[in-house]
Amino acid sequence: MNAFRFLGIPYAEAPIGARRFAAPVAKAPFTSVRDATVYGHICPQTPQSKGLVPSILSWLENSATEDEDCLNLNVYTPSLKGAGYAPLPVMLYLHGGGFSNYSGSVILFEPGNLVSRGDVVVVTINYRLGLLGWFEDTNSWSRSAVPGNQAFRDQILALQWVQKNIAAFGGDPERVTVVGESAGATSIRALLSARSTFGLYQSVIGESDPINIPYHTPQSAAKLSNYFMISLGCNPGNIACARSKSANEILEASLKADQLALNDDTWTTFGLVERPTTDGDLIPAEFSTLVKSGKYNTKANIMWGTTKDEAGLYVPLYFPKPIPNSGAAGALEVIFDANRTAVIMNSSYFALPPNNTNAVRDAFTLFGTDYFWLCPLQYLSRQMATRGKPTYNFRFSRGRDTPLVGDNYCSSSTGRVCHSADIQPVFASGASVPGYSQTGDDARFARQVVDRFTAFAKTEDPNPPLGLVGVEGKNPDISSVQWLPYGAENAVLDLNVQSRMVNNLEAATCKWMDDVFLYDFWIHIPNNHK
Repeated sequence: MNAFRFLGIPYAEAPIGARRFAAPVAKAPFTSVRDATVYGHICPQTPQSKGLVPSILSWLENSATEDEDCLNLNVYTPSLKGAGYAPLPVMLYLHGGGFSNYSGSVILFEPGNLVSRGDVVVVTINYRLGLLGWFEDTNSWSRSAVPGNQAFRDQILALQWVQKNIAAFGGDPERVTVVGESAGATSIRALLSARSTFGLYQSVIGESDPINIPYHTPQSAAKLSNYFMISLGCNPGNIACARSKSANEILEASLKADQLALNDDTWTTFGLVERPTTDGDLIPAEFSTLVKSGKYNTKANIMWGTTKDEAGLYVPLYFPKPIPNSGAAGALEVIFDANRTAVIMNSSYFALPPNNTNAVRDAFTLFGTDYFWLCPLQYLSRQMATRGKPTYNFRFSRGRDTPLVGDNYCSSSTGRVCHSADIQPVFASGASVPGYSQTGDDARFARQVVDRFTAFAKTEDPNPPLGLVGVEGKNPDISSVQWLPYGAENAVLDLNVQSRMVNNLEAATCKWMDDVFLYDFWIHIPNNHK
């Protein structure tokens, strides 16, 4: 690993006092030399009621501490050559964590190997989390006072910072690829929707976006914010009261508001309580609507995909113990109403083998992965194939355990590749985490993934052309497989030690969902029909 790190660079003024819940304000220029050798604060995310979690989180976040003055970023560059050298492609990473956890400082997001092997500049950022980042109620305040989508506005400001400053670190502001995993990929959907951002990036890579989960409407966002204000002990219209509370009081009230929202809409249990809002302005409409009309960023180069067993990560959370086959319907009703549960129970998913104690949990993993991730992604990809640039789809059929998963239902020893198992291969990370270094086939696979991602960032195509400077074209695991764009044959690159192209992945299942079961972005968004 050979990379220079510039850590904790603020891109916005501290969002405190009157700036809490407001749009971010660009950081004023420094008047003296700044220490960029330590990570900056991470955004508040751990209520005191969580007990030991803060200490665990601190280790995971490279010992960075929580504070509202958290809008900072980290820049990693392979060299400091100065003027006269060709600028390098830039990859800006949007972290996951359900819009309520983590930061750009997570130890697994350290991109030193990605930077040095790929010869790219990488930027990781923090953005506001929870209701500090997604507070919205146009019934009580104007958008000039409380604009909503604060966290998304943070991400946009960070991209603007890159446009203005990344050349000083050897990066090319005209070759920016935004990479996001989970909630970070959900943010990429917002970037593809928000016309004001189209000039800030050229390409996107989305990993594991639960694309079936629609954004908030202004009404549902206001309802969540109303629950938050009540839980905080403030009149819903009294923004000064909310701004007077401590960060911990904000976090504790957010937990209560989330639960109240889940009680109203159990279907969001599997997804994101805090998430972007289609405000009709910054984000004009639900992404599926924009794709249908061709009003998303059709000029962007898009590479996106899933892991093989996305939903498995949530099985221990909802079903910590095996469930008898007779309890399958009750398990499904954690997510779906009785009518939709009956439809699923009558499908091929729940033709359960009698002697497998994990049969219900395995069926839930398969159905949840197809319904929330794979099938809606492929549905949108089919439409996008005729509207914009080529779209490259992938599925991780190999991954790596992380400290977020551990030795449980999603352990790699089970053969499952659950949500978040793609993080370490993408960053070629883990060497600094005891027990998580990548060797042998894991290291070989990580090299393949890194090379595909950096080839895309360099050339807008994950197939490195002849003559491309770098390691990508010399990797036999890359050159032996031509990655075809998604089109008439619904081509998907199945990523493994020996990757392969797969056509019509889960085609019959996804057609059933397209035609019969239908997606939440149709069901829960007014006037958004197939």
